[in-house]
Amino acid sequence: MRYCVFVLGVSFVLGPILGGCGEIGSPVSVSNTSSPSPRPILSLAGAMAPGVTTPAADSEGSAARENAAAADYVPAEKDPLTRSARIANTAKQHTPLRILVVGAHPADVFDQSGGTMAHHVARGDWAGCAVLTHGVRVHDKVVSDDMFHRKEIPEAAELNKIIVERADAKSKEVIKACSILGVKEQDVYFLGADDAVLLANEAIVRKVARLIRKLRPNVIITHYPLENAGVGSQHATTGQIVMHAINLAAAVDPGDKTPPCEIAQVFFFGTGSAAVRSEVWGAQGGFYNDIFVDITDVAEKKIACLDAMASQGYGGDYARKRIEASDGAFGSRVKVPYAEGFISCYSTTQYYLPVSEINLEHSKDSNHEAINRSSYRVKVP
Repeated sequence: MRYCVFVLGVSFVLGPILGGCGEIGSPVSVSNTSSPSPRPILSLAGAMAPGVTTPAADSEGSAARENAAAADYVPAEKDPLTRSARIANTAKQHTPLRILVVGAHPADVFDQSGGTMAHHVARGDWAGCAVLTHGVRVHDKVVSDDMFHRKEIPEAAELNKIIVERADAKSKEVIKACSILGVKEQDVYFLGADDAVLLANEAIVRKVARLIRKLRPNVIITHYPLENAGVGSQHATTGQIVMHAINLAAAVDPGDKTPPCEIAQVFFFGTGSAAVRSEVWGAQGGFYNDIFVDITDVAEKKIACLDAMASQGYGGDYARKRIEASDGAFGSRVKVPYAEGFISCYSTTQYYLPVSEINLEHSKDSNHEAINRSSYRVKVP
Protein backbone atom coordinates (compact mmCIF):
# COMPACT_ATOMS: atom_id res chain seq x y z
CA MET A 1 0.00 0.00 0.00
CA ARG A 2 2.81 2.40 0.85
CA TYR A 3 4.31 1.60 -2.58
CA CYS A 4 1.15 2.65 -4.41
CA VAL A 5 0.87 5.92 -2.53
CA PHE A 6 4.51 6.69 -3.27
CA VAL A 7 4.07 6.15 -7.02
CA LEU A 8 0.89 8.19 -7.15
CA GLY A 9 2.53 10.98 -5.19
CA VAL A 10 5.54 11.18 -7.48
CA SER A 11 3.35 10.97 -10.57
CA PHE A 12 1.12 13.74 -9.33
CA VAL A 13 4.05 16.09 -8.68
CA LEU A 14 6.22 15.28 -11.67
CA GLY A 15 3.49 14.66 -14.24
CA PRO A 16 2.73 18.30 -15.06
CA ILE A 17 6.43 19.15 -15.10
CA LEU A 18 7.44 16.34 -17.42
CA GLY A 19 4.43 17.01 -19.60
CA GLY A 20 5.72 20.53 -20.19
CA CYS A 21 9.15 19.27 -21.22
CA GLY A 22 8.14 17.19 -24.21
CA GLU A 23 9.70 13.83 -24.85
CA ILE A 24 13.07 13.09 -23.35
CA GLY A 25 15.74 13.38 -26.03
CA SER A 26 13.64 15.65 -28.27
CA PRO A 27 15.72 18.28 -30.15
CA VAL A 28 16.21 21.68 -28.57
CA SER A 29 14.62 24.54 -30.48
CA VAL A 30 16.87 27.56 -31.06
CA SER A 31 14.20 29.85 -32.46
CA ASN A 32 12.79 32.79 -30.54
CA THR A 33 9.13 32.73 -29.52
CA SER A 34 6.83 35.54 -28.55
CA SER A 35 6.40 34.07 -25.06
CA PRO A 36 9.58 32.15 -24.23
CA SER A 37 9.46 29.81 -21.28
CA PRO A 38 12.32 29.12 -18.87
CA ARG A 39 13.99 25.75 -19.06
CA PRO A 40 12.34 23.60 -16.35
CA ILE A 41 14.62 22.48 -13.58
CA LEU A 42 13.79 18.97 -12.32
CA SER A 43 14.74 18.02 -8.79
CA LEU A 44 13.84 14.42 -8.00
CA ALA A 45 15.16 14.86 -4.48
CA GLY A 46 12.72 17.71 -3.89
CA ALA A 47 9.82 15.79 -5.46
CA MET A 48 10.31 12.78 -3.17
CA ALA A 49 11.15 14.69 -0.01
CA PRO A 50 9.03 14.09 3.09
CA GLY A 51 6.11 16.42 3.55
CA VAL A 52 5.41 17.03 -0.15
CA THR A 53 1.82 18.16 -0.70
CA THR A 54 -0.29 18.84 -3.78
CA PRO A 55 -0.03 22.27 -5.50
CA ALA A 56 -3.61 23.06 -4.44
CA ALA A 57 -2.76 22.46 -0.81
CA ASP A 58 0.54 24.34 -0.95
CA SER A 59 -0.06 27.75 -2.50
CA GLU A 60 2.93 29.25 -0.73
CA GLY A 61 5.23 26.55 -2.08
CA SER A 62 3.79 27.03 -5.58
CA ALA A 63 4.45 30.77 -5.45
CA ALA A 64 8.00 30.15 -4.28
CA ARG A 65 8.61 27.77 -7.16
CA GLU A 66 7.22 30.30 -9.65
CA ASN A 67 9.47 33.02 -8.24
CA ALA A 68 12.48 30.70 -8.49
CA ALA A 69 11.61 29.86 -12.09
CA ALA A 70 11.31 33.56 -12.92
CA ALA A 71 14.69 34.21 -11.36
CA ASP A 72 16.25 31.41 -13.44
CA TYR A 73 14.66 32.62 -16.68
CA VAL A 74 17.13 33.36 -19.48
CA PRO A 75 15.92 34.93 -22.77
CA ALA A 76 16.30 32.54 -25.70
CA GLU A 77 18.86 34.74 -27.44
CA LYS A 78 21.03 34.73 -24.29
CA ASP A 79 20.56 31.08 -23.32
CA PRO A 80 24.06 29.53 -23.09
CA LEU A 81 22.60 26.12 -23.94
CA THR A 82 21.57 27.18 -27.44
CA ARG A 83 23.32 30.48 -28.09
CA SER A 84 26.28 29.23 -30.13
CA ALA A 85 24.01 27.11 -32.33
CA ARG A 86 21.69 30.05 -32.92
CA ILE A 87 24.58 32.32 -33.91
CA ALA A 88 26.25 29.68 -36.11
CA ASN A 89 23.06 28.81 -37.96
CA THR A 90 21.76 32.32 -38.48
CA ALA A 91 20.38 33.05 -41.94
CA LYS A 92 22.52 36.18 -42.31
CA GLN A 93 25.50 35.92 -44.63
CA HIS A 94 27.75 37.87 -42.29
CA THR A 95 27.63 40.52 -39.63
CA PRO A 96 28.92 43.80 -41.11
CA LEU A 97 32.30 44.53 -39.55
CA ARG A 98 33.92 47.76 -38.45
CA ILE A 99 37.68 47.52 -38.97
CA LEU A 100 40.21 50.04 -37.68
CA VAL A 101 43.82 49.93 -38.86
CA VAL A 102 46.33 51.71 -36.61
CA GLY A 103 49.76 52.34 -38.13
CA ALA A 104 52.88 53.92 -36.66
CA HIS A 105 53.66 55.89 -39.82
CA PRO A 106 51.55 57.16 -42.74
CA ALA A 107 52.04 54.26 -45.18
CA ASP A 108 51.70 51.65 -42.42
CA VAL A 109 47.91 51.93 -42.47
CA PHE A 110 47.73 50.18 -45.84
CA ASP A 111 51.08 48.77 -46.97
CA GLN A 112 50.54 45.54 -45.00
CA SER A 113 46.76 45.33 -45.02
CA GLY A 114 45.61 47.35 -48.03
CA GLY A 115 44.38 44.36 -50.00
CA THR A 116 42.44 43.04 -47.01
CA MET A 117 40.87 46.45 -46.45
CA ALA A 118 39.84 46.65 -50.12
CA HIS A 119 38.05 43.30 -49.81
CA HIS A 120 36.12 44.35 -46.73
CA VAL A 121 35.12 47.74 -48.10
CA ALA A 122 33.85 46.07 -51.29
CA ARG A 123 31.81 43.66 -49.14
CA GLY A 124 30.13 46.56 -47.37
CA ASP A 125 32.16 46.59 -44.16
CA TRP A 126 33.43 49.84 -42.66
CA ALA A 127 37.18 50.46 -42.65
CA GLY A 128 39.00 53.34 -40.98
CA CYS A 129 42.67 54.23 -40.59
CA ALA A 130 44.52 55.95 -37.76
CA VAL A 131 48.07 57.26 -38.35
CA LEU A 132 49.88 57.57 -35.02
CA THR A 133 52.86 59.74 -36.06
CA HIS A 134 53.54 62.13 -38.91
CA GLY A 135 56.45 59.92 -39.97
CA VAL A 136 58.48 62.78 -41.40
CA ARG A 137 61.77 62.04 -39.65
CA VAL A 138 61.69 58.39 -40.66
CA HIS A 139 60.62 58.34 -44.29
CA ASP A 140 60.24 61.77 -45.87
CA LYS A 141 62.18 62.61 -49.01
CA VAL A 142 63.07 66.12 -47.84
CA VAL A 143 63.65 65.65 -44.11
CA SER A 144 65.08 62.13 -43.91
CA ASP A 145 66.79 61.94 -47.30
CA ASP A 146 67.86 65.34 -48.64
CA MET A 147 68.98 66.58 -45.23
CA PHE A 148 70.93 63.39 -44.69
CA HIS A 149 73.49 64.69 -47.18
CA ARG A 150 73.59 68.32 -46.00
CA LYS A 151 76.57 69.70 -44.18
CA GLU A 152 74.31 71.47 -41.70
CA ILE A 153 70.69 71.06 -40.59
CA PRO A 154 68.48 74.21 -40.47
CA GLU A 155 67.77 75.97 -37.18
CA ALA A 156 65.02 74.57 -34.97
CA ALA A 157 62.32 77.07 -36.00
CA GLU A 158 62.93 76.56 -39.71
CA LEU A 159 63.20 72.79 -39.31
CA ASN A 160 59.91 72.62 -37.40
CA LYS A 161 58.23 74.61 -40.17
CA ILE A 162 59.56 72.17 -42.77
CA ILE A 163 58.38 69.19 -40.70
CA VAL A 164 54.85 70.62 -40.52
CA GLU A 165 54.81 71.22 -44.29
CA ARG A 166 56.08 67.72 -45.05
CA ALA A 167 53.63 66.15 -42.60
CA ASP A 168 50.79 67.87 -44.43
CA ALA A 169 52.09 66.57 -47.77
CA LYS A 170 52.27 63.02 -46.42
CA SER A 171 48.74 63.27 -45.03
CA LYS A 172 47.41 64.14 -48.48
CA GLU A 173 49.24 61.15 -49.95
CA VAL A 174 47.70 58.82 -47.35
CA ILE A 175 44.20 60.13 -48.05
CA LYS A 176 44.72 59.56 -51.77
CA ALA A 177 46.10 56.06 -51.21
CA CYS A 178 43.25 55.08 -48.87
CA SER A 179 40.67 56.36 -51.34
CA ILE A 180 41.98 53.83 -53.87
CA LEU A 181 40.98 51.11 -51.39
CA GLY A 182 37.56 52.67 -50.86
CA VAL A 183 38.31 54.25 -47.48
CA LYS A 184 36.70 57.69 -47.20
CA GLU A 185 38.70 60.78 -46.30
CA GLN A 186 36.65 61.37 -43.13
CA ASP A 187 37.58 57.88 -41.96
CA VAL A 188 41.32 58.59 -41.98
CA TYR A 189 42.59 59.97 -38.66
CA PHE A 190 45.95 61.63 -38.01
CA LEU A 191 46.86 61.56 -34.32
CA GLY A 192 49.88 63.83 -34.78
CA ALA A 193 52.45 62.16 -32.52
CA ASP A 194 56.08 63.03 -33.18
CA ASP A 195 58.21 60.26 -34.61
CA ALA A 196 61.33 61.50 -32.83
CA VAL A 197 60.87 59.40 -29.70
CA LEU A 198 57.66 57.38 -29.54
CA LEU A 199 56.84 55.94 -26.12
CA ALA A 200 53.81 54.14 -24.75
CA ASN A 201 52.81 56.89 -22.33
CA GLU A 202 49.45 57.57 -20.71
CA ALA A 203 48.57 60.55 -22.89
CA ILE A 204 48.85 58.75 -26.23
CA VAL A 205 47.20 55.60 -24.86
CA ARG A 206 44.24 57.65 -23.66
CA LYS A 207 44.01 59.40 -27.05
CA VAL A 208 43.86 56.09 -28.94
CA ALA A 209 41.39 54.66 -26.41
CA ARG A 210 39.02 57.59 -26.93
CA LEU A 211 39.23 57.11 -30.70
CA ILE A 212 38.35 53.43 -30.25
CA ARG A 213 35.32 54.32 -28.13
CA LYS A 214 34.25 56.88 -30.71
CA LEU A 215 34.62 54.62 -33.78
CA ARG A 216 33.56 51.38 -32.01
CA PRO A 217 35.38 48.90 -34.27
CA ASN A 218 34.87 45.14 -33.99
CA VAL A 219 38.36 44.44 -35.33
CA ILE A 220 41.66 46.29 -34.99
CA ILE A 221 44.69 45.69 -37.21
CA THR A 222 48.03 47.01 -36.00
CA HIS A 223 51.72 46.22 -35.47
CA TYR A 224 52.94 43.26 -33.45
CA PRO A 225 53.90 44.61 -29.98
CA LEU A 226 57.06 42.48 -29.86
CA GLU A 227 58.32 43.22 -33.37
CA ASN A 228 62.12 43.30 -33.15
CA ALA A 229 61.67 42.26 -29.49
CA GLY A 230 59.91 45.58 -28.89
CA VAL A 231 63.28 47.35 -28.64
CA GLY A 232 63.72 50.72 -30.36
CA SER A 233 60.91 49.95 -32.81
CA GLN A 234 58.16 52.48 -33.38
CA HIS A 235 56.11 49.70 -34.95
CA ALA A 236 56.32 47.64 -31.75
CA THR A 237 55.64 50.68 -29.58
CA THR A 238 52.52 51.41 -31.62
CA GLY A 239 51.32 47.86 -31.07
CA GLN A 240 51.91 48.26 -27.33
CA ILE A 241 50.04 51.57 -27.28
CA VAL A 242 47.09 50.01 -29.09
CA MET A 243 46.90 47.04 -26.71
CA HIS A 244 46.93 49.35 -23.69
CA ALA A 245 44.30 51.50 -25.41
CA ILE A 246 42.06 48.49 -26.08
CA ASN A 247 42.04 47.69 -22.37
CA LEU A 248 41.30 51.30 -21.46
CA ALA A 249 38.61 51.63 -24.13
CA ALA A 250 36.74 48.72 -22.54
CA ALA A 251 36.30 50.76 -19.35
CA VAL A 252 34.93 54.16 -18.43
CA ASP A 253 37.29 57.14 -18.44
CA PRO A 254 36.59 60.45 -16.65
CA GLY A 255 36.11 63.19 -19.21
CA ASP A 256 34.92 60.86 -21.98
CA LYS A 257 31.13 60.44 -22.08
CA THR A 258 31.31 57.72 -24.76
CA PRO A 259 30.42 54.26 -23.40
CA PRO A 260 33.10 51.53 -23.20
CA CYS A 261 33.84 49.47 -26.29
CA GLU A 262 34.99 45.85 -26.48
CA ILE A 263 37.06 44.54 -29.40
CA ALA A 264 36.21 41.14 -30.89
CA GLN A 265 39.60 40.45 -32.50
CA VAL A 266 43.01 42.02 -33.06
CA PHE A 267 45.18 41.11 -36.02
CA PHE A 268 48.85 42.04 -36.13
CA PHE A 269 50.65 42.77 -39.40
CA GLY A 270 52.59 39.71 -40.48
CA THR A 271 55.43 41.59 -42.18
CA GLY A 272 58.10 42.43 -39.62
CA SER A 273 56.50 40.27 -36.95
CA ALA A 274 57.62 36.84 -38.08
CA ALA A 275 60.32 38.04 -40.43
CA VAL A 276 63.68 36.72 -41.52
CA ARG A 277 66.36 37.66 -38.99
CA SER A 278 68.17 40.84 -39.98
CA GLU A 279 69.56 41.74 -36.54
CA VAL A 280 69.83 40.10 -33.14
CA TRP A 281 66.31 41.16 -32.10
CA GLY A 282 64.84 39.24 -35.01
CA ALA A 283 66.22 36.00 -33.58
CA GLN A 284 63.62 36.05 -30.81
CA GLY A 285 59.98 35.13 -31.24
CA GLY A 286 58.41 31.84 -32.11
CA PHE A 287 55.29 33.70 -33.23
CA TYR A 288 53.98 33.05 -36.71
CA ASN A 289 51.37 34.16 -39.21
CA ASP A 290 48.20 32.10 -38.83
CA ILE A 291 45.87 34.05 -41.14
CA PHE A 292 46.47 34.71 -44.84
CA VAL A 293 44.21 36.77 -47.07
CA ASP A 294 44.42 36.21 -50.83
CA ILE A 295 44.73 39.71 -52.33
CA THR A 296 45.56 38.71 -55.91
CA ASP A 297 42.47 40.44 -57.32
CA VAL A 298 43.37 43.76 -55.67
CA ALA A 299 47.17 43.62 -55.98
CA GLU A 300 47.09 46.37 -58.62
CA LYS A 301 45.20 48.63 -56.21
CA LYS A 302 47.83 48.04 -53.58
CA ILE A 303 50.58 48.98 -56.03
CA ALA A 304 48.65 52.16 -56.84
CA CYS A 305 48.53 52.96 -53.11
CA LEU A 306 52.29 52.58 -52.83
CA ASP A 307 52.74 54.72 -55.95
CA ALA A 308 50.80 57.48 -54.18
CA MET A 309 53.44 57.67 -51.44
CA ALA A 310 55.98 59.60 -53.52
CA SER A 311 57.37 61.36 -50.45
CA GLN A 312 58.59 58.02 -49.12
CA GLY A 313 60.04 56.69 -52.34
CA TYR A 314 57.49 53.86 -52.29
CA GLY A 315 56.31 54.31 -55.86
CA GLY A 316 57.71 52.87 -59.07
CA ASP A 317 60.17 50.01 -58.79
CA TYR A 318 59.86 49.68 -55.02
CA ALA A 319 56.09 49.12 -55.16
CA ARG A 320 56.50 46.40 -57.79
CA LYS A 321 59.37 44.74 -55.97
CA ARG A 322 57.48 44.83 -52.68
CA ILE A 323 54.33 43.21 -54.07
CA GLU A 324 56.45 40.30 -55.29
CA ALA A 325 58.91 40.02 -52.41
CA SER A 326 56.46 40.48 -49.53
CA ASP A 327 52.92 39.67 -50.66
CA GLY A 328 54.23 37.19 -53.23
CA ALA A 329 56.20 35.40 -50.51
CA PHE A 330 53.14 35.19 -48.27
CA GLY A 331 51.11 33.95 -51.20
CA SER A 332 53.59 31.22 -52.02
CA ARG A 333 53.18 29.79 -48.51
CA VAL A 334 49.44 29.25 -49.07
CA LYS A 335 49.60 28.57 -52.83
CA VAL A 336 48.06 31.79 -54.16
CA PRO A 337 49.81 34.51 -56.17
CA TYR A 338 49.64 37.27 -53.53
CA ALA A 339 48.54 37.30 -49.90
CA GLU A 340 48.75 39.39 -46.74
CA GLY A 341 49.71 37.60 -43.56
CA PHE A 342 48.44 38.31 -40.06
CA ILE A 343 48.90 37.07 -36.50
CA SER A 344 45.60 36.79 -34.64
CA CYS A 345 45.71 37.96 -31.04
CA TYR A 346 42.83 36.00 -29.56
CA SER A 347 41.84 32.38 -30.01
CA THR A 348 38.49 32.09 -31.76
CA THR A 349 35.32 30.35 -30.66
CA GLN A 350 33.62 28.20 -33.30
CA TYR A 351 30.51 26.04 -33.45
CA TYR A 352 31.83 24.12 -36.49
CA LEU A 353 35.42 23.43 -37.51
CA PRO A 354 36.63 26.55 -39.39
CA VAL A 355 37.63 25.09 -42.75
CA SER A 356 38.03 27.76 -45.43
CA GLU A 357 36.04 27.37 -48.63
CA ILE A 358 39.17 28.48 -50.49
CA ASN A 359 41.21 25.68 -48.92
CA LEU A 360 38.52 23.14 -49.77
CA GLU A 361 38.56 24.27 -53.40
CA HIS A 362 42.38 24.25 -53.53
CA SER A 363 42.43 20.67 -52.22
CA LYS A 364 40.93 19.57 -55.54
CA ASP A 365 44.04 20.72 -57.47
CA SER A 366 47.12 18.69 -58.22
CA ASN A 367 50.57 19.89 -57.19
CA HIS A 368 51.33 21.23 -60.67
CA GLU A 369 48.00 23.03 -60.81
CA ALA A 370 48.80 24.65 -57.47
CA ILE A 371 52.19 25.79 -58.75
CA ASN A 372 50.63 27.26 -61.89
CA ARG A 373 48.02 29.06 -59.80
CA SER A 374 50.51 30.63 -57.40
CA SER A 375 52.89 31.59 -60.25
CA TYR A 376 50.57 34.26 -61.62
CA ARG A 377 52.20 37.70 -61.64
CA VAL A 378 50.33 40.99 -61.68
CA LYS A 379 51.10 42.97 -64.82
CA VAL A 380 51.53 46.63 -63.89
CA PRO A 381 53.59 49.09 -65.99
